[in-house]
Amino acid sequence: MSARVNNLFQLRPRRGLSSGTPIFRSVRTYASKEVITTDKAPAALGPYSQAIKTNQTLYVSGCLGLIPGTKDMKGPTAPEQAEQALDNMGAVLEAGGASYSSVVKTLVLLDDMDDFAAVNEVYSKYFPENPPARSCFAVKTLPLGAKVEIECIAEV
Repeated sequence: MSARVNNLFQLRPRRGLSSGTPIFRSVRTYASKEVITTDKAPAALGPYSQAIKTNQTLYVSGCLGLIPGTKDMKGPTAPEQAEQALDNMGAVLEAGGASYSSVVKTLVLLDDMDDFAAVNEVYSKYFPENPPARSCFAVKTLPLGAKVEIECIAEV
């Protein structure tokens, strides 16, 4: 038995039990981690994955409004970039066996909170019913001068 497995059971006397009786101590489940990638969305810009699947959960990294295969934004406005970011997120969700309807949480980052309403209008088209929980923050800058970045967590 490995040290980790052996550590789950301890042979020691316990009140009312004889010496040598296995005592259940704890159970630890170590989830497997699967890296998810797709060419239908822009590659990661740094040392991270487009998404990670573990157990029944998919963690999608922040998506920008980049046109796949390029370093060009779809357009200069936050709504245009939000639409492309959500399309990119959809491609990663699909590669990980999920969909927009299985998203349970999103995080939207904006470079200007004045774009909140316009981005909401685009966002609502992707989550028309039972939208996921969401946080939205304005940040000083985003990678490549983006106006919007969106990440999510989905059930698989």
